[in-house]
Amino acid sequence: MKTYRIMTLFIVGVLICSISWGVAGGSVDSSIVPKYVINGLDVYANSGYEPAVKIWFKESPYSNATTLASNIAFFKNIEMLAGNYISYDLLMTKETNSSNVVYVRLNYERLPGYVLFTSFKKDGNWVLSKVRLDRHQSFGTVQ
Repeated sequence: MKTYRIMTLFIVGVLICSISWGVAGGSVDSSIVPKYVINGLDVYANSGYEPAVKIWFKESPYSNATTLASNIAFFKNIEMLAGNYISYDLLMTKETNSSNVVYVRLNYERLPGYVLFTSFKKDGNWVLSKVRLDRHQSFGTVQ
């Protein structure tokens, strides 16, 4: 009986998380990804992580030198560990009137990296409000 309750609570928790992140069924709405996110990913593929980080943080309240340097260092370190950047996959998107969240898997030669972009509206455009960088997947669906 106790095992049944634990399993029920686990299943309910998974369903709530899936619905709240908009990943039930694994669909990703690429049309709601802010332009700056895609532009930065394209620049990363063609010119490297440093100009990509500058694109992601442009217009952001966190565009100061210390924040840029720490984020650039993350990408430098992950490339030393995982190899050269190859491509990306959108794992999750979620948009409300006041926020936009995009979770991306960065595919490198040896290992993936993960970035969660959280944006807010500024003058009608989405602007980075928070970035979360991970070496392990925390959100979204596995593709």
